[in-house]
Formats: sequence, structure tokens, C-alpha cells
Amino acid sequence: MATDAPRPDDASDTLAPTADTGRPSGAHVLCVTTNPAIDITYTIDDLRPGSSHRVPTGLARAGGKGVNVARVLHQQHGRAVVVAPVGGPVQSLFVHELDRSGIPHRLVEVAAPTRRTTAIVTPAGTTNLNETGEPIDHRDWARVLEIVRAEAPAARVVVSSGSLPPLTPDRFCASVVDIALAVRRPVIVDVGGEQLRHAMASGATAVKPNRHELFDAMGGTDPLDAARRLAALGTGTVFASLDIEGMLAVLPDGRAWHAVLDHVLDGNPTGAGDAAVAALAEALGEGATLEEQLARATAWSAAAVLDAQAGSIADPAELAERIRITPIG
Repeated sequence: MATDAPRPDDASDTLAPTADTGRPSGAHVLCVTTNPAIDITYTIDDLRPGSSHRVPTGLARAGGKGVNVARVLHQQHGRAVVVAPVGGPVQSLFVHELDRSGIPHRLVEVAAPTRRTTAIVTPAGTTNLNETGEPIDHRDWARVLEIVRAEAPAARVVVSSGSLPPLTPDRFCASVVDIALAVRRPVIVDVGGEQLRHAMASGATAVKPNRHELFDAMGGTDPLDAARRLAALGTGTVFASLDIEGMLAVLPDGRAWHAVLDHVLDGNPTGAGDAAVAALAEALGEGATLEEQLARATAWSAAAVLDAQAGSIADPAELAERIRITPIG
């Protein structure tokens, strides 16, 4: 497989807050989180609908897809900066938890309350309760884009990922793509629906929908066909995650590859897609080939299943050796 990812311009290899503003400097992945959350995870032996449960204290931490991408990169010794709108009663907890985790951030304070998500993990599977979030004022969206515009030149890769709250501007993710491309930075978008189509058509370097997001954007029931139609809208690569069936990588000319682990893993799939995006961001930043991007994304996604909390992954090294990649005719 001879397709190479674009290699961004060289940038400084350090990332640390400056003494006067706390703003990050140096080469990093800029993680734009459109719908952040406080993620609460309970791990219990059994979930009985309609019954009361006495449970251990849940694990609560700042989340949302872009935050989870940043966490995985941070865990794997990468550098990431979170950009997100936050507000309401959990705002201070969100900020405190990011600070405690050592993840740099540029946050826009908004009137809308930041949402909460709850994951209930049992041996039989994971149940997720995800609040949709509240609408954010259009002036606040403009402030988020101002921060992206200011930070993108210092970034190695720009990522825009996650669900969007109601009334988000139709071309918000496409605007992030435009900003990144204006300073010649690779940009990855992980979203669904019309936002996904606009981002691809605007020139996203890569998009990473799951099966549901892919069909939501393109219709149909065949993921390969939907991914090919999506890829044909732009110039980048579609990485479509298919749960236990692995991942597709599809180019605009229709060429495609399928990657899959040689066995099915038991665990918590929440955050697997975010781990895949983190892997793609790291691989793109290194100028890895398309095959290396696909293999790493599949391995990191699988490693996330083995960790109970979204935003963390098990050691992906052994899993990487068990990934099979097959060209699709």
C-alpha cells in the first residue's frame, strides 16, 4: 500500500504553558470538542431495569469525544490541547479535572450548561445514557472558531470530533477544516450527518465515522458503498469503524482496505472510536503511510475495549501484531 499521508510543516517539539497566559506552545494535536461532557462510569456486576442498585462510587471526569482523543494521546505520551465550550454547574469540575489530568486547554465559557453522560458497565455489556446538550449562542461558536484559528498554526494536526448540541451552525466542522487547511495542517473530523458530508467536501484529510454515522450521512445499508460515496465527495480518506468487524479505509478513487483483529475482544467499547482518532492523529503527524494509519487506528480502537473508561487504552503493541489488513477489489 503506497499511499502516504501528508506531512505537515515542522514545528517545535515542546509543549508547555507559557508563564504569562497558560496557553500551550509547540507541536500538538488540537482537539476541538463541540459537545463536551462530564463522563460518569459505574462498573457493576448486574444491571436490573426497574430496580434500585447500590453501587461503588462512579468515576467522573471531563469527557466528550475530543477530550477522550486528547486523553489517549496524553496517555501514549503525545501532546494534545482541548478546545471546547463549557458552562453551567459542572464547569468548575470540568476545568479542575482537565487540570488534574495535565491536559492543556483553551475553553470558551458559555451560558449553556455542559452535559453529562453515564456509562454503566456490566459483564453483559455497557449501557450509555448520553444527554444531547443545550444550544450554544452563535457568538460563542464564533469565539470557539477564533481560538481554533489562533491555535491551528502551532498544531501538528487538528481534530474536530463528537456529537454536536442542537442548533450548531450547519458548517461548523467544515469551518474547522477550512481553518486547518489554510495553515496547511492535516485535519480529522469524527462526526455524522450533514456535518460529515460538508467536512469531507471541504477537504478534510480524514474522517472517521462509525457505521451509524456513516449511514446517517449517506444512507444505504452497505458500509463499503456508503464509505466510497462519502470519499468521492472530497480528497481525503474515510476510515469507517465497524465495531467487531474492524475498520475500512477508503480513498476518493474507490480503492479500499479492511483491517480487523484476529479475535473478538470482551470489554467496554465506549471510547474505541476516540482511540482510533487519536491513533490517526498521531500517525498523520508522523507522516505514516495509509496502511500504518489503518493498522494503528484499528489496534488502538481494540485496546480501548480492554479499558473500562473512555479516554484510556490498554497497551496496543501486542494487538497491533494481530491486525490483518486486506485490500478490497
